[in-house]
Amino acid sequence: MKPRVELDDIRPYEPPRMAWEIEVDRGSKEYAKLTMNELSFGPLPEARAAAMEAISRANRYPARDADPLRKAISAANPGITAANVVVGNGSSEVLVDLLQILDRPGEVVFPWPSFPFYSSATRVVGLTECQVALDERHAVDLDALHAAVGPETRAVILCNPNNPTGTYLPLDRVRSFAGALPERVLLILDEAYYEFVEDPAYAGSHELVLQSTNVVSSRTFSKVHGLAGFRIGFGIAPLGISDYAWRAHVPFSVSIVAQAAAEASMGQTRSITERARFMTQERERLQAAFDETGLEYVPSHTNFILVRTGPAVFERTGVLVREGEALGYPGWSRISIGSAQENDRIMAALT
Repeated sequence: MKPRVELDDIRPYEPPRMAWEIEVDRGSKEYAKLTMNELSFGPLPEARAAAMEAISRANRYPARDADPLRKAISAANPGITAANVVVGNGSSEVLVDLLQILDRPGEVVFPWPSFPFYSSATRVVGLTECQVALDERHAVDLDALHAAVGPETRAVILCNPNNPTGTYLPLDRVRSFAGALPERVLLILDEAYYEFVEDPAYAGSHELVLQSTNVVSSRTFSKVHGLAGFRIGFGIAPLGISDYAWRAHVPFSVSIVAQAAAEASMGQTRSITERARFMTQERERLQAAFDETGLEYVPSHTNFILVRTGPAVFERTGVLVREGEALGYPGWSRISIGSAQENDRIMAALT
C-alpha cells in the first residue's frame, strides 16, 4: 500500500491535553479545563432527555439525511428550507463535505491565524492552501484576502468571529466581500461562535446565503448548546451546493442520539439566549479584570479571549488554557470563558 504523498507532512489534529490526564500526572483533581472553547454547563435538560430516549432506538440506523433535525433548523431560520440544510458530524465534517465537491486542482484561501483545521482539511482533500495574514488589529483583512483570490482559487473560508482572536466582521462588509468574489469561488462562512456576538450589524448571514449561489454558512451545536461530545453541526447553503454536499457526505455519520439531542436543544431558544447572555457578561467581567491588571488581550466577541501571556500563569490557580503557539500566537494563551467560579480562578491568577 502506498499512501498519497500529499499526506506526508500532515499531522493529525492534536487537541490540548485533557484535564483528567494532567490530574493523573500531578495527583490533583482541581483543574478547570478552559482549553477548547467548550461550555462548562453541559447539555440542556431537554437535550439530555431526548438523548436518553434515543438510546432506546440505537439499534436502528439514524435518518441518513437527518430530516427531522433539518426541519427544526429551517423552522428556526425564516426563509430557510430543509433542503438548504446540510448536517454533519460536527461543523468540521460539513466543511470537509464542501471542500470535497470543489474542482481540482485548485486552492483554498483563508486567513491566518485562524482555525487550524482549515489547513489540514484543505490538503487532505487534495487542494492547496493560501494563508493570508490578519491585520494589525488581529482581525481578518478582507482587502488582502480578496487580493489573494486568483484563477486557481476554488474557495475562501472566513471564520467570523475568528478563532483564536475573537474579532468579527459586520454583515455589510461580508456582503461586499462576497459580491466582489467571482461566482465560481465558494465562500464558506464559519460561524461557530455567532451566538456570542451582540452587535446587530453582525446578524443575518442566512439572508446573504439565500441571495447568492456561492455562499454557505456553517454553525455548530458544540458551543452554546453544550453538545461538543455529540459531534454535530450544520451548514446553510444554496440548493445547488447543498445537493452536492449531500452527495459527498458519509452516510449515517451523525448518530441517532446526537440528532435527537440537537433537535431538542434547537427548540429551547430562551435557554440558549440566556446562556449566551451569561457568557457575554462573564467575558466583559474578565476583560475588565485584564484592563485593571494591564494584561494585553484582544477584545473578544466569542466565548474565549486571547491574552498575551503564557499558560503557566493560570496553572498556578489550577486553570488549564490553550497555549498560543499551536494557534499561530506564540507567547499568548487562549482562555475559554467558563463558569463564574472558573473565571474567578482566572482573575485570581493575575493577582
